[in-house]
Amino acid sequence: MSDEWIDEREGAGGAPGVRLDAKGLVATTGARTVSARWEQVFGVALVPEVEPRRAFVLVPRRPPEAPWIEIVPKDLPGELRAEGLEGLARRVRERMTQRGYRSGGPTRPLLEPPALMQRVLAREEVPGALEVPVGAGPGGWWRRFLDVFAGGSAGGLAGLYAGAFSGSPIVALAVASAGAALGASVPVALSSSFESLRARRRRPRVLVLAPDGCVVGLPTGPEVFAWPNVARFVAEEQPPPGRESPLRPCLAVHLSDGRVAGTIDGAWFAEPLPLIVAVAEAYRGRTGG
Repeated sequence: MSDEWIDEREGAGGAPGVRLDAKGLVATTGARTVSARWEQVFGVALVPEVEPRRAFVLVPRRPPEAPWIEIVPKDLPGELRAEGLEGLARRVRERMTQRGYRSGGPTRPLLEPPALMQRVLAREEVPGALEVPVGAGPGGWWRRFLDVFAGGSAGGLAGLYAGAFSGSPIVALAVASAGAALGASVPVALSSSFESLRARRRRPRVLVLAPDGCVVGLPTGPEVFAWPNVARFVAEEQPPPGRESPLRPCLAVHLSDGRVAGTIDGAWFAEPLPLIVAVAEAYRGRTGG
């Protein structure tokens, strides 16, 4: 996976919408224009898959931007209006097949997993890293607020100090350990810690994909995996912690040795879980995983 992000410009002008040419894809929304060469595009996902209302072209964007370009039917150029978003996805996949992924990989030495973890927890920039937008969590912020004051979820001062990575590596790891012992999870933004409030303003994270590997915010704490150790990302239904039902959609991280590293409740993602899986799997595939 290349460590080069796509080009984004404010006030670049141009008619709103998306256009495809021999070099790549250019999309203009409002005052911002983003452009990606075909060798930078690593996938396309439709949501929902049947009669889609949105298309997401998966590209490397500098965090905290979401790692995709979102396209709706009104953005389509005239020649694609009749084909709809399915036609756009087909054209993008054809271009990807023709051009291949010729980025040549990162232009820097890869980080070892401990170094990658340290950088992510310290919120230092990792070239080529993508961050998946974070949602409100199971039950939403109001439910989490009640949980905190009821004392019913005290253990998760890992949950998303672990799952949504704190701005302080030492505090994050310490709180993650406490949460692993006590169980459950609450968002970092609802902790009384000053660091957690700062982290909320800087966008918490539950999944960071980098050329070097991935850092995943599991309920037991953040874990880092080199890509050869990750077999696949899968959408599965799991019961909430400590309960047998109802089942909830989760992102499961399967390892190459056959184990499941853990799962993340789909409510922690701000976009539909199939899209998150598509991003993670496409990125993993481009790393040679």
